[in-house]
Amino acid sequence: MSAWRAVFWSFLGVRRGRDLERDADALTPARVILAGLLGAAVLVLALFGLAYWATR
Repeated sequence: MSAWRAVFWSFLGVRRGRDLERDADALTPARVILAGLLGAAVLVLALFGLAYWATR
């Protein structure tokens, strides 16, 4: 769950230095990469869905 939270806040661009240091110690790179890829896929699908809905 912490990887999802870290990726979500990173997408928004608002991370505190304290949280960044804590995440760097606790998270593995594989979890962050996986969460980032899945988060990006959800974001892209949501944007496609919004564009499809807006043009109907």
